Amino acid sequence: MRIVLVDTMGGLGDLVLAMPIAEALGRSHPGAELAVVTTAPWHVLLERDPSIAEVVPVPGRDGRTIVGAVEGALRRLRPDLAVTTNRQHGLPELLERWSGRAITDLWRHPPADEPVDLRMLRLLAEDGAIDPALARIPPRLVLGADELDAGRRLVRALAPERPLLLLPDSGMAVKRWPLTSWSETVRAARAAGWRPVVVSEAAEQRDALGVAGAAVAPSLGLRELAGLFAAAAEVGGRAVGGDTGPVRVAAAAGLPVVGLFGPTAASRYGYRGGGAVNVQGYPECPVRTPTAITEQECWWTARCPLTATGRPRCTEDIRVPDVLAALGA
Repeated sequence: MRIVLVDTMGGLGDLVLAMPIAEALGRSHPGAELAVVTTAPWHVLLERDPSIAEVVPVPGRDGRTIVGAVEGALRRLRPDLAVTTNRQHGLPELLERWSGRAITDLWRHPPADEPVDLRMLRLLAEDGAIDPALARIPPRLVLGADELDAGRRLVRALAPERPLLLLPDSGMAVKRWPLTSWSETVRAARAAGWRPVVVSEAAEQRDALGVAGAAVAPSLGLRELAGLFAAAAEVGGRAVGGDTGPVRVAAAAGLPVVGLFGPTAASRYGYRGGGAVNVQGYPECPVRTPTAITEQECWWTARCPLTATGRPRCTEDIRVPDVLAALGA
């Protein structure tokens, strides 16, 4: 039996949310050949997963590139079962044309209070594509012994005890917690006995949090970063960050995370896994639309209609004591 999972939503976090689907499909169909078609460069997260026979990277996010990569894989593999998390670009029709069975709508009728990945698993179980006993598994990242060893060496160099990895980066301005709050978190966490480490590609964030007292992680590849997360988990570490791909990778690597949710609803996009805590800023926000987040008037502009400054009230509503309480500090 051949199975193809197509996840071309484009974001790093999107792939992590789809990882339980890949695991559930593989475990539900022992002996099947499972291929995953997904966006580069995030595809490297799947490279060492023994349940996946082939990873097909999609080298772009435009419709033509996605369709070309997906159709090429389907033509070559001719799967018995194909599943997609992406309904755009005519992908449902492609899957129906080139596979024995296609499951193409895992977004149907979403409630506002069911996590996205759990809903997808539940729908697949209802459709008979996976074992219902697997309908609650969290994202799980497979790492090699060499990657774990490299992560351990880095943890020893940065924060050998109680490491607190701070991940302030976000590709969307509306999701960013104020830099002043991050700096205050560094100082408060140090006072509570944590060893803060900033993990960021932005010089402004590294500099500001370094001045506040955080160690600064070097620039790392995605799998190296996952190794750091897994190693930090081994020594009682935690991570703090917004609704972003790197924080999802941390949770999938086994690191307990504190998620800071502003415009997105933690009830749908909150982190799962051992020790995960989700903090929702301004829960009663009248602008937030949990099942249609891209339609929120603040989503693309990061301008909040509820504040005189235009800065997102939901993210500014999250206070440092809330974060420290979530950490159990």
